[in-house]
Amino acid sequence: MKRIIAAVATLLICLVGTTVSAQSGYQVKGVVVDAAGPVIGATVMEQGTSTGTSTGVDGDYILNVSGPDATIVISCIGYTTQSFKASAVPAKVVLATDTEFLDDVVVIGYGTVKKSDMTGSISSVKADQLNKGMVTSPSDLLQGKSAGVVVTMGDGAPGSASTIRIRGGSSLKANNNPLVVVDGLPLSETSISGVSDALSSINPNDIESFTVLKDASATAIFGSRASNGVIMITTKKGSKGAEGIHVSADLTASVSQNAKYVDVLTGDEMRDIMKWYLGTDGAAYKALGKENTDWQKEIYQLGNTIEGNVAVSGRVGKSDMFRMPYRVSLGYHNQDGTLKTSNLTRETIAVNLNPTLFDDHLQVNLNGKLMNMDNRFANQDAIGGAVRMDPTQPVYDEKGLNGYFWWNNGKGTTTIDNCNTMAQMNPVALLYDKVDKSNAKR
Repeated sequence: MKRIIAAVATLLICLVGTTVSAQSGYQVKGVVVDAAGPVIGATVMEQGTSTGTSTGVDGDYILNVSGPDATIVISCIGYTTQSFKASAVPAKVVLATDTEFLDDVVVIGYGTVKKSDMTGSISSVKADQLNKGMVTSPSDLLQGKSAGVVVTMGDGAPGSASTIRIRGGSSLKANNNPLVVVDGLPLSETSISGVSDALSSINPNDIESFTVLKDASATAIFGSRASNGVIMITTKKGSKGAEGIHVSADLTASVSQNAKYVDVLTGDEMRDIMKWYLGTDGAAYKALGKENTDWQKEIYQLGNTIEGNVAVSGRVGKSDMFRMPYRVSLGYHNQDGTLKTSNLTRETIAVNLNPTLFDDHLQVNLNGKLMNMDNRFANQDAIGGAVRMDPTQPVYDEKGLNGYFWWNNGKGTTTIDNCNTMAQMNPVALLYDKVDKSNAKR
């Protein structure tokens, strides 16, 4: 009988202890939101314990803690962590974006990681870090901005292709060009007819940032095409928090010219040398002209460039059920090369729509780009011809082919059959008599 009484007493003591423990608990509940709406998956924990929970689809949570004086910590990736006394937790907790933390987060093809945890080599170049000034191709923006990325400029002609190498070339004969990805869409490695550089079809003013994947881990995303590295280009988009319509416009003009010329003889110097060496009675001296023509200055010019861009951005809809940030841009670029007749004209249109539907549960990204490019390619043979051409001869001759001076065979006609093709051709005629144009649309 005593044993039964003792067992019942022990059970009552345990029940009383349990009741007291339950009555000493404290319940905290509320909603966690940010500027856009509810935050799903935020962590709500009692500091110093393993007691915690996560917010639901609507950002709501319920947590039982040890007492009203307990410290509640609310955290979520990408937001500033907040702490409250259990008795002072507001019904709606608004989390602020942690911009410093986001700078340390890198989004890659197979997940999101911190920079400190990355095993691959990656570098990011944002809009405010890109090269400024007159830029024809996006490759010019990246020059000198990322370690291990070498951008070698082309021949200086408008729209000439730059060579990009990430950590050097890996093959003697195969393609060493990196894969270029624009807004998640890889650009074709097949060259476009009439366009020397596929990147030049993109308006540099529309670019937000570059991300360069430098090592073999990039093949985990894009396969063997990425064996030479990857350059990921992100274009500008509308902002979720935009209020009203924002219009930006810019007009840029620049002038370029050749800094130096090859040192050659003038017409007078040529005549003096021929007179001293051969005398004035020879046929060679008599064939000399009376001009002092600087052929290099005849084929080169000031290269004028004009570029204009207009962009309109904003947001349509303000409800949680539908919001659509947008950005529409127009670009115009006209560039004359320093070699006469060379020209590049490019018109671009870019449309970015980013609608968010059903309380941020569905996000759609729509990007559309259109480019029209007209090229006139100058005859490069005129460059060497300007150094070799006789400086005593004039540029123009009424009796010459198409009104230009030419070396003829003495037939007395102005037709091509009287042209001495073994002699140096008139460099100016080489430029203007050959018309090499292209038109490309993308």
